[in-house]
Amino acid sequence: MLVGFLILAVLLFALILWFLVPYGLRTIQTRRLRTACRKARAIVLTYDDGPSSDVSAPLIGVLDQQNVPATFFVLGRNAQARPELIASLQQGGHEIANHTQAHTNAWKVAPWVSNRDIHAGADTLRKLGVTTDLFRPTYGKTTLASVWYQLRHRVRFAYWTVDTRDSWDRRPVQDVLDEIQENGGGVILMHDFDRPQRGPAPDDHLSYVLNTTQAIIAFARKNNMNLCRFGDLGTVGPKNGATP
Repeated sequence: MLVGFLILAVLLFALILWFLVPYGLRTIQTRRLRTACRKARAIVLTYDDGPSSDVSAPLIGVLDQQNVPATFFVLGRNAQARPELIASLQQGGHEIANHTQAHTNAWKVAPWVSNRDIHAGADTLRKLGVTTDLFRPTYGKTTLASVWYQLRHRVRFAYWTVDTRDSWDRRPVQDVLDEIQENGGGVILMHDFDRPQRGPAPDDHLSYVLNTTQAIIAFARKNNMNLCRFGDLGTVGPKNGATP
């Protein structure tokens, strides 16, 4: 009976470590992101799960018209299906990064399946002429196996600090702007897939993403803040006349 209890205790401890260690690392990395954004008075626009046929093209149009760089965490399968949009992102000077090939959730699949999906996404991007060390975990979920992959392949996890909840429960745009102002900047999470799988009024997704993007750009310029790509965060500082 004692042996059985010890085995159970070891398994429980291993299970806690499997999820708790990566969660702790994410917490630390997110805190560092907030600090970096605040010091640089920076806003980083990021978009996940594209490129899509209906949302990505008009979104790229808005960003390019405003001369604002952004970071797109793309799915390999979508990049394969729409290479012309990957080319448009490259031409516009936007940053393209990995978000897996097929959007597997590391908490719901075997570790080798999750890591294989990360690698497949990176491989797809390489074939399209995109080299990146940035990876955003799907749903923000990682395990010890994900951390091992990160260390082995020298990948940088790229989380966010402000969630617009555009994929499931859209926040009022002013609420998003208030959080950015309170934090002195932030890495903003939005999605450029065609329509969300949950939440109210999925047909309103395009207008919400475009309106929120334009509102954040206007807010940044009004408040003398930097708009930069994720990978450029460490290289920008407060604009003249701005204080962190």
